[in-house]
Amino acid sequence: MSVCLSCKKQNLVDRITQQEYEFKGETLVTRQREKFCPACGEVTVDPVDARNVRKTVNDWEARLDGFLISDEVRRIRKKLGLTQLLAAKIFGGGRNAFSRYERGEALQMRSTDNLLRILDSHPELLGEILPQTDCSPQSGTNLETAMSGDLFVSQGVQVNER
Repeated sequence: MSVCLSCKKQNLVDRITQQEYEFKGETLVTRQREKFCPACGEVTVDPVDARNVRKTVNDWEARLDGFLISDEVRRIRKKLGLTQLLAAKIFGGGRNAFSRYERGEALQMRSTDNLLRILDSHPELLGEILPQTDCSPQSGTNLETAMSGDLFVSQGVQVNER
């Protein structure tokens, strides 16, 4: 039996609750595990469940807004043979951007979403984003090596990565 962190009594009850979310006239119902203390009313939500519910809600809202959902972003990135860090260098959004997109913690910008959709249908166009480097999956070029130097060259613009 678990101990309540608020009142220190050993009577926490496991339960599953339903949460209802509304967005753009649509409703989503999720289920979440939690521990409830009948003595003081304290509720503790399982952190893994909380992350999963948040991802579900964020993906649902993304889909309603016409964006790729987190699993689709991951699938396309992997299809292109990119690491999360390399994808962030190519598409922008910061060092941890793709990690956050793929966990459903953040929504990619519309321009990133559109470019991912295009590259999903035409992966050979990846090389067009970086004209100085043939980075198509068929080229065999080690994209990590090509972009890991002190200077990252994109569209003819040099950006110091330090």
